[in-house]
Amino acid sequence: MKNITILVPEGAVLASIADPRYMFTAANEMLRNSGKKELFKVTLASHNNNVTLNDGTATIHVESLLGDIKKTDLVIIPALGRDVVKAIEINRELIPWIVEQYKSGAEVASLCIGAFLFASTGLLKGKQCSTHWLYAAQFRQMFPDVKLADDKIVTDQNGLYSSGGATSYWNLLLYL
Repeated sequence: MKNITILVPEGAVLASIADPRYMFTAANEMLRNSGKKELFKVTLASHNNNVTLNDGTATIHVESLLGDIKKTDLVIIPALGRDVVKAIEINRELIPWIVEQYKSGAEVASLCIGAFLFASTGLLKGKQCSTHWLYAAQFRQMFPDVKLADDKIVTDQNGLYSSGGATSYWNLLLYL
């Protein structure tokens, strides 16, 4: 069974949390219905039990606190809200956990402008990354040591994945 941890950062885009959870749990349901074993254990996780999203209009109750997850196979970083500088700052405590998981063998994937939090880990230094086209100039300015791949919807380098903007992250989810 592959353990998938979907991070729930403060101010993340709700759909980019709900969609990967839906896709992997729907795959499990299809497998169960055909008499096969489930392949994925999907967990929503953060540093807080309840995380506020969409400018306070939604709250997600996570299933696990990050400190309780010692090992996972895949970390998914959802899209952040529009003010990426603020989003990185209020979610800075997630960065060491992401790095620790990668060093322990987990793969890491960012969706849309979740690439900003991903690049903040330092794991993408010298590597390619995709993000939303609207944020390309800001990404280049903030992370000059990351090769922004404007021409790619999905990047894949040594277990580090990223996707382009908006719902193009479905391409990455299907790829995974």
